[in-house]
Amino acid sequence: MYLSPEDGLVALPHGPGAEWARTALDLSTFEEHHEGTYVLALNTPATAQNSIDTLYRNAQHFGITLDITRRPFIGDAARRIAQALDGTWEVEIGNLQLPESDVRQRLRWAWSAPDGSLSYTVGAYGAQMSAATFLSHEDGRELVVAERPWDKQLLVGALAPHVDFPSLGVRPPASIVAPTEQAALKKITRTLLPSYDRALTEAHLLMLATTLAQAREAHSSAEHADLMPLASALRQHAPYLIQHLRSTLPGSLYAQSTAALDHAEETFALTPPAEDRAASELLDQWLEHGTRLTEITRSLDHGLIDRPSPSPAQPVLPQPPSGPASPSPGTPPLSRHHR
Repeated sequence: MYLSPEDGLVALPHGPGAEWARTALDLSTFEEHHEGTYVLALNTPATAQNSIDTLYRNAQHFGITLDITRRPFIGDAARRIAQALDGTWEVEIGNLQLPESDVRQRLRWAWSAPDGSLSYTVGAYGAQMSAATFLSHEDGRELVVAERPWDKQLLVGALAPHVDFPSLGVRPPASIVAPTEQAALKKITRTLLPSYDRALTEAHLLMLATTLAQAREAHSSAEHADLMPLASALRQHAPYLIQHLRSTLPGSLYAQSTAALDHAEETFALTPPAEDRAASELLDQWLEHGTRLTEITRSLDHGLIDRPSPSPAQPVLPQPPSGPASPSPGTPPLSRHHR
């Protein structure tokens, strides 16, 4: 268990008695905020103390051990990093110590070089990782924040938004390791995110080009049975490139391209009609807008012309709340129960 200035008391059940521990936490009015992560607010000391006393009685009854650590909780560090990054990032904390963990499955989407910090740590020391925090941006980017088990340094990497991306041959995003939140933030903004954005652009560009080739094949056929999968793929990849162009086109070119990008966005959102002639007309529009998207994207980066090849301002971290090393006078006395 961790004493978090953000959440209160945070419990991560683990080990052979994990299910009994979860039962004990449920009976003690802890709330499960995310998978396997239980929280007890400490803003009402009397109520919190009653829950803690109940938890220790349940623990003795079920034969489980409760351990309290004074180490900072990884979720607090990840939240402060998310607040300092541009845009809105949702934070989700997961317990990696459960026998069946959806969070651990999400780590399989880690997108990093085989010898990168993230891949190496998850592959060699994944069983020793206690928790991971996922930061999800509204544009589909997703980061994972954890601690390296052997030295407790912050570990941050990217996740692939599509199952095929890691196998496309594009250069994967960098993953970073840092001893402090401020150092991690600097590496995230200067190294990780730029490499992530480039990898996403290359991957979406390749997948869009593949989908357009399939659309050309469907266009030459009398049958259009494969339009729905094509529509799904186009909606996965074209919107990212449209947003990429909106954020990277130079001022004068952006002004000239706004209407075309708006039209492309509307076209890719259309549902394929059932009637063959109308479907063929929509395919024509997809091919026209998709081809133009790929041409403009490659024109902005000459490294993307033939095939993708396999320093921002320093943000300021928000000040952490006081604690957790010194609980406030109203905080229930946790340490007297520690065994």
